[in-house]
Amino acid sequence: MKEIEFIRKLFTIPYKHRGRGYDGADCYGLIILFYRDFLGIELLDVYQDYDESWAFKSNKNYFLENYHKQFEKISLPRIYDIILFQNKKGIANHGGVVLQNGKFIHCSKDGVSINRYNDEDFKRKFNGFYRYKNGL
Repeated sequence: MKEIEFIRKLFTIPYKHRGRGYDGADCYGLIILFYRDFLGIELLDVYQDYDESWAFKSNKNYFLENYHKQFEKISLPRIYDIILFQNKKGIANHGGVVLQNGKFIHCSKDGVSINRYNDEDFKRKFNGFYRYKNGL
């Protein structure tokens, strides 16, 4: 399947907190679907044992700490790398897949969208780019 066809399919996915399928996904669910169904790479679900209340009380960056098992931080992104954003506490809480021309695809409560990562709102929340350690 071509990238554009696959991305069109992703736009039909509604937002669902901790969703991991075409019936509903959150930002990491969309990343898992993209990597599995378009790139043929099975990612670990870093949220399997995640307790949201514990993480917020302890200010632990669970998402980012567990991300490093599969990804390494990089300075210059390539297509299909991951981009992460953080909240005001510095905790990574949103991510997407890098596309061409400074764009990325992600899923938020508004659904799946493509945005430019150098837009002001995203620049303020930018955490970093990450590359899958086992190569694409």
